[in-house]
Amino acid sequence: MGVYMAFTITGAGLRDAVPLNTDSGLEVVEETFPALAVKKVGSRTEADEPPLEKNKLIQKKAGRAYSTTLQSSKERKLVLHAHQIMTSPVVTLLPDTTITQAWSLFRERRYRHIPVVTPDRQIYGIISDRDLLRYAATSGNIPPYTDTSPEASTPIGGLIKTRVIVTSADTEIREIAKILFEQRIGAMPVLTEAGLLQGIITRSDILRALINHAPLELWV
Repeated sequence: MGVYMAFTITGAGLRDAVPLNTDSGLEVVEETFPALAVKKVGSRTEADEPPLEKNKLIQKKAGRAYSTTLQSSKERKLVLHAHQIMTSPVVTLLPDTTITQAWSLFRERRYRHIPVVTPDRQIYGIISDRDLLRYAATSGNIPPYTDTSPEASTPIGGLIKTRVIVTSADTEIREIAKILFEQRIGAMPVLTEAGLLQGIITRSDILRALINHAPLELWV
């Protein structure tokens, strides 16, 4: 049975549904537990054996280490949906934010994408660091900008991408990764049922989840 994933192209004055029907074929992997590393043991004499007190201390430390490893392994969960790895709450900009203000935020926080919202948190568009770099290259005005630069009074409205593909928090990460790859975009805002910005998921979030959390299954 196919799983229905709803992606929507939205933005300033736009809301066109883009349905996507897929059969994810996901299988749950049984939980596994990592084994502790062991060292090779050679032949030892009685004189080589550590004192009894030291031996008990080593065993006690090993027991604590095993318990910690076992507990952290049990806490790991299968990562399937956007809400499990998305960034929330989200740093946002307004359409009337100046280019100078946007540039300062990108530089200080080292962001790649920032959603642009209306005052009531409706998604308006999205802007990336490449949009600002492209503006600098074409205008000839190279940052950092000063308070007297034209950018200090120029809003980012002309740099915003107003057609944005968004999704919901319960969308499968596999489907989000597919859209990011096919549409060649680096980030996707996540909206509530009421259309308000809830989070954002990026390619880096997905890669980080694969490295740190999720069981990895690859099929060719």
